[in-house]
Amino acid sequence: MLGNDVVDLRDADAKPETFRPRFDARVFAPVERRAIERDAQPQARRWAHWAAKEAAYKLAKQIDATFVFSPSKLVAHFNAAVDGSAGRVERYGTLGLPNMITPGVRELELRSFETADWVHVLALPAGSDWEAVVWAVAPLEVMADPSAAVRSLAVNRIAQDLGVERDRVTIGRLGRIPTVSIDDCDRTMAISLSHHGGWVACAMRLRCEESLPRDRTGCGGVIVSRKAIGGRAALQGANTMLFGVDR
Repeated sequence: MLGNDVVDLRDADAKPETFRPRFDARVFAPVERRAIERDAQPQARRWAHWAAKEAAYKLAKQIDATFVFSPSKLVAHFNAAVDGSAGRVERYGTLGLPNMITPGVRELELRSFETADWVHVLALPAGSDWEAVVWAVAPLEVMADPSAAVRSLAVNRIAQDLGVERDRVTIGRLGRIPTVSIDDCDRTMAISLSHHGGWVACAMRLRCEESLPRDRTGCGGVIVSRKAIGGRAALQGANTMLFGVDR
């Protein structure tokens, strides 16, 4: 399970002049408001907290369909920002869910990746293997359907990392939860999709213990482990999408 959320910092609704104290008091806990006010980049910090709440909600809904989005109860705590790769700023943090959604899952780990254009936050249960997580952020083309665009981004990312043809990968939906199938076979792959303004983003945990058919023989046939076909080699020749891989 995992969640992600992206915020377009150049979207009109994300600019500081649109901030309303009454709204902030309703959705951010006092400790969050203080952290935002004191941060050197308050706009990015504000939306990192908001995106963390959205990401936590998406994660929780994968397990508990009755989970209610109550922003003020989803309190994010971030460490100081540090310089990351590719000119990004990164923050590490935690978020405690108001109740345990499944045995052992109440505390979440957060990672926020920030540029001048966007903030992208990922949420995983505490103690998760971040090395199994891949994510991508890409600009939304003018007049493009954001839902279709984010699914296309996720398909490209999965196909590249698993070393399979793009047309073998399908993003479906179970209720409002995105699902992944390869060769029409459902995979137990956690995935989260998001879009806002001019950006789309996805994140997924590509489980190393799963094996995939090398050809189109369906769920059976000759198989190879992702350990043999995934990894950094699949990232060579990436297109204009902005890939982030925690390895």
